[in-house]
Amino acid sequence: MRSHALSSGPWARRALAGIAVVLFHGAAPAHAQVACTLLQPAEMEAALKEWAPSGKAAKFAPATDTAGGMTTDTCTAEIVRPNGHLVVTVVVVKNAPMDGGDAIRTRNAAMAREGQWKVSGAQFEQRTVGTAICTMYGRPSVAAHSVCAIPRGRGYVEVDVQSPAQKEMASMEAVGGLVQKASTRF
Repeated sequence: MRSHALSSGPWARRALAGIAVVLFHGAAPAHAQVACTLLQPAEMEAALKEWAPSGKAAKFAPATDTAGGMTTDTCTAEIVRPNGHLVVTVVVVKNAPMDGGDAIRTRNAAMAREGQWKVSGAQFEQRTVGTAICTMYGRPSVAAHSVCAIPRGRGYVEVDVQSPAQKEMASMEAVGGLVQKASTRF
């Protein structure tokens, strides 16, 4: 399971224009496996080698969340390394209440306005890498994230790489490359 600070937890990432997503964890239906088929462990390890030179991807954990007709399939894997694990999450959102690109931009704009990015040492950066909309965010003493998403109709495919500290955040280019691969397989 991913560990998050409350201010950067899954509620902030998955909220779309004020719609709360109810999380159901446990036995996931077969269609949750979609997110787990989009990237292979070796691909994650190769793309993130700079941040985890000897890291190995651990077992994938699938989950499905459904609320208001919107489905979020997730697949989480840890890249085990001595100085704190990287947590890689592949997310597939379907049947969003708006266009996938609008959903990503709305979520990112809301996050960018949060006061936590105005404290000393905090970082929130957003830019486009290829066809992916990417963000990097973190602040001292909490997990940091590099997230890239590609819109797909009324949904999107996303890859989130969480690191234990800001100084270890994966680059947007590396995460953007991973989401490009995942998107072509969806």
